[in-house]
Amino acid sequence: MHEGKLKEKLKLLQNQTVFMFLFLLFMLFVISRLSPHFFTIDNLREITVQAAVVTMLAAGQTFVILSGGIDLGMGSVVALSSVTSAMVMAQTSSVVVGFPVGLLIGALCGIINGFMVGKLSIPPFVATFGMMGMGRGVAYVVTGGMPQYQLAPGSDFLGQERFLGVPVATITVLILYIICYLVLVRTRRGRYTYAIGSNKDAAFLSGINVSRQLIWIYMISGITAGLAGITELSRVGSGQPGAGNGYELDAIASVVLGGASMSGGVGNIWGTLVGALIIVSLRSGLNVLNVNAYWQMVAIGAIVVIAVYADQVRNKMRKK
Repeated sequence: MHEGKLKEKLKLLQNQTVFMFLFLLFMLFVISRLSPHFFTIDNLREITVQAAVVTMLAAGQTFVILSGGIDLGMGSVVALSSVTSAMVMAQTSSVVVGFPVGLLIGALCGIINGFMVGKLSIPPFVATFGMMGMGRGVAYVVTGGMPQYQLAPGSDFLGQERFLGVPVATITVLILYIICYLVLVRTRRGRYTYAIGSNKDAAFLSGINVSRQLIWIYMISGITAGLAGITELSRVGSGQPGAGNGYELDAIASVVLGGASMSGGVGNIWGTLVGALIIVSLRSGLNVLNVNAYWQMVAIGAIVVIAVYADQVRNKMRKK
C-alpha cells in the first residue's frame, strides 16, 4: 500500500512540468531569502507584466517545437510588429487600427516561415534564421532606425493598465494559454501538431496535409509574436526597431524547461508557462541581487544547454 503511494509520488516527480513547478517555488523561496525586496506584491505583479512578452512568444514557440521545428525569428517579428503598429497609430490615431495591423504583420511573417518550411522544404533553422535577419532589417528600414513615439490614446491599456488590480497583460497571457491548451488538446489541429512532431512521414501517410499544417503552426507562432510586439509597444510607450533582441532564446528555453522535446511530439502548454516564469523570475531575481547583466546572459544560456541535455537523457531513458 505504502509502496504503491510512494511509486505514484515518484512518478509524479518524474513529470517535467510538476518538477519544474516545484523548482520554480524553490527558486522563488531562495531569492526571497536573499533579498527581502523580491517577494512583495508589487514586485511579483511587475514580474508577471515583464513575463507577458516572453510567455506569449513561448506559447507560439510551443506549437513549433511540438512539430519538430524551431522559430528563431520571433524577436525580429516582435520588433517589426511593434514599429509597424506604432507607425499606423501615428497616421490614424487609432488603437483599433494599429493593434490589429501588428497582429497581421506577425501572422504574415509566420505564414512566410511556414511556406518556406512546409512548401519549399527549407530546414526550420535556416528559414527562421533568414526571417530573423529580414524582420529586423525591415524594422530598421521603415523607421530609419528611430524609435516611434507617436502613439494613439489608449495604447498603454494592454501593457500598463490593470483590471480589478490584475495587470491586463497578465490576463491576456492567461486567456492565450487557455486557448492554446484547448487547441492542442481538443482540436484536430492540435493532434496533427503532435503527430507531425512524432513522425512526419507517418503523419503524411495517415492523410495529414503536412505542408498546410506547418503553415498554420508557424502562423500561430507569428501571431503570438505580433501580440508580444504590441504588448511590448504598450508597455514601454514606443515602437522600438531594436525590440525583442534575444527574446527567441528565452522562448525556446521556456518551452524546453517546460518539458517539450526538441525532437518534437512531446510537451504541453502549461509546462511552457512554468518554464517562462522560471526564466523571467530568475532574471528579475538576479537584477534584485545586483548581478551583472552579462552574467545573467551566461545563466540563461547555461539553463538552455542543461535543459536540452536533460531532454536528451529523458529521450534515451524513454526508449529503454
